[in-house]
Amino acid sequence: MKYTETLKNIHRSLDRLGDLPVFSATVNRIQQISASEESDAMALAMAIMKDASLSARLLKLANSPVYKRGQGNISVVSRAVVLMGFNQIKNICLTLKLIESFHDEHPDLDVPGMMMRQFLSANIAKELAMRGRQNVDPEEAYIGALLFGLGEIMVACTLPDQYRKMLRLKQQGEKKWPLIQAEVLGISFCELGREMAAGWGYPKQVLSIMSPVDIQHLDERSDMLSCLPFLSNGLVQQIYGQDPQNEQPFDQLVDAISNVGNIPHDDVAEVTLQCFRQVAKVSRTYGLKTKALIPEFSESGNVAKDDIVRQLAFLARSEAEEIEAESEPEPVMEDHSAGQRSAEQLDYLNRLTALIASEGKIHEVFKLVVEAIRHCSQFDRSMLCLLDKSRMKLSVKMLEGESTEPLQTYFERSKNGRADDLFFRVLDKQVTLLVNDLDEEGWRKRLPEQFVKSVGCQGFVLIPLTMGKRVIGMLYADRLATHGPISEEDFNTFSHFATQTRLALMYADSKTRQV
Repeated sequence: MKYTETLKNIHRSLDRLGDLPVFSATVNRIQQISASEESDAMALAMAIMKDASLSARLLKLANSPVYKRGQGNISVVSRAVVLMGFNQIKNICLTLKLIESFHDEHPDLDVPGMMMRQFLSANIAKELAMRGRQNVDPEEAYIGALLFGLGEIMVACTLPDQYRKMLRLKQQGEKKWPLIQAEVLGISFCELGREMAAGWGYPKQVLSIMSPVDIQHLDERSDMLSCLPFLSNGLVQQIYGQDPQNEQPFDQLVDAISNVGNIPHDDVAEVTLQCFRQVAKVSRTYGLKTKALIPEFSESGNVAKDDIVRQLAFLARSEAEEIEAESEPEPVMEDHSAGQRSAEQLDYLNRLTALIASEGKIHEVFKLVVEAIRHCSQFDRSMLCLLDKSRMKLSVKMLEGESTEPLQTYFERSKNGRADDLFFRVLDKQVTLLVNDLDEEGWRKRLPEQFVKSVGCQGFVLIPLTMGKRVIGMLYADRLATHGPISEEDFNTFSHFATQTRLALMYADSKTRQV
């Protein structure tokens, strides 16, 4: 199967499932606020509190023994942010929303177990980053390792039949796992994860560490951050027997971690056990079953590996028994709003899918997307802007909605080296920019003065568009002043259509390269 067909099938499935809450307006706001030097705890707390479920689960975690440090009961989100720190809160929120995204609709595929292992891998990567001799950002290591397995989880959830076929081929043992991925999907899990993460606006530095590395060539001069997601995931796969062909032997993984980070071998085992205890203790609050953490213990002949697996199996079973002895867990409230769409939105999505499948002109895709965003949401205006070949000039190519003249006038502009270059910088970084409400978080002072005065919007969102490795422009939508902030539902609608546009551009680029 060609990878473009795989991507199309995944996006069709996501359209039916309602996409993924992890790439929602809430997470987008949290990422932006926590990355800004001008933001404070209250701004971050306000962003979190807009998501009632996230707020409740965050406070529950903040009061758990793992995170609580004797400061008394934490009853408000702003206090949790101050006591736990921006980066810790950001990691927790991302993990909670990611776990919330994937459901156990196919029990035989053990998606909860896969999520558990990604969570454990992320914690190991973070702890190793803090212990290593190199100056590695633990937050980046955590996020990179958490998203490293995104491709495989995405396939299991959206293409379960293909994933079952891959597992059968893997069990037969005649072909290696990377070759099976290439034959069935036309793309590796790692490449697929990067494609999806890029489409959802994750920055380049995160995408760059979601890649495999050659452990044979790692030493103390290797960049630790680039290696940690792969190494920590490989370590967890070995512990849980997910690498039966022994493609990355346990001892070699431990040696690589030790060499790159200048970390003693015993410390690698200690970190694994420490992180396992933490994950086991908070798993229930995260919404995961502790039983999914129990590795199957059997003698492999590798003394170091068998010793760790034996200890982890004992710890996990003890934790699971403790939980079963407690009172019944609180009932989980279902969120019926996720995945609901109007008939009009579904119609546009079907038309876009058909247009892309029939290799329609990219101009026609752009036109349909700009129209769809405007008509399927409460956005007042939607727009397509393209860069010229020099990437120094923006031009408005398509525009829908009311009061469009100020928008057209402002975005017909050249790079000038002043504050108005903000939008050129956003495109260069290839990140999604969501400003939910100009009256919140100091946005009126942080955005270009001329933009705020002339465009007259209450909130806006833009997503850069790329063809190959080249940024070609952006999709933009906004709400007029006094019309209220951007809702979660509208942001998700915008994201759905932006994803379809990215898919069309990827397909067009692949066709160009084949010529």
